[in-house]
Amino acid sequence: MQNIEGSVNIFKALADSTRLKIVINIFDNSKSVSTISKELNITQSAVSHQLQMLKLYDIVKAERRGKEVYYSLNDYHIKNIIEQVLNHTSHIRHEETI
Repeated sequence: MQNIEGSVNIFKALADSTRLKIVINIFDNSKSVSTISKELNITQSAVSHQLQMLKLYDIVKAERRGKEVYYSLNDYHIKNIIEQVLNHTSHIRHEETI
């Protein structure tokens, strides 16, 4: 049952559109808060807050490089999960237009 609770927490964390955008933004490259903020047009404060939530649930990890902290996905499973969901929603939309 512990796996169920952990899974629910991951889905809850990814259910927020801002957090999901941040995770997608760092799919392939680790990035600093300022870079994520600029690329997504979200305040640094909001990005930092959301990253802390994502870190709490082990979705992202942080690495200090000099004065900046860079965030990346904790492991490839997160990317796989999101890609599957995006593919699924794309598939559903395609079927609705037929």
